Amino acid sequence: MPFKLSDLEVEILRKLVNGEAISISSKQRLRLELAGMIREGAKGIVVTLTGRGFLAREKQPHAAASDAAPAINVLRDTRGRRMPFQRKSIFER
Repeated sequence: MPFKLSDLEVEILRKLVNGEAISISSKQRLRLELAGMIREGAKGIVVTLTGRGFLAREKQPHAAASDAAPAINVLRDTRGRRMPFQRKSIFER
């Protein structure tokens, strides 16, 4: 049975591979280390070959679909220019 990692743990592995600084709880660090995904040594936390292989097999998330900003309706005049004073107040509901 393949080992299951949570989305947070997969994101932690991705950030470690990319060299980003992250804070990781001792529980998650121990879980990843016992699974053979990371190794902690004098140089800090290092992703092992097993962890890199897991990330390679993992499906890439559809970041473009989830991170896309919602379409905002902007009023335009006949020439296609934005109409003035169309910004909504943050105090109105």
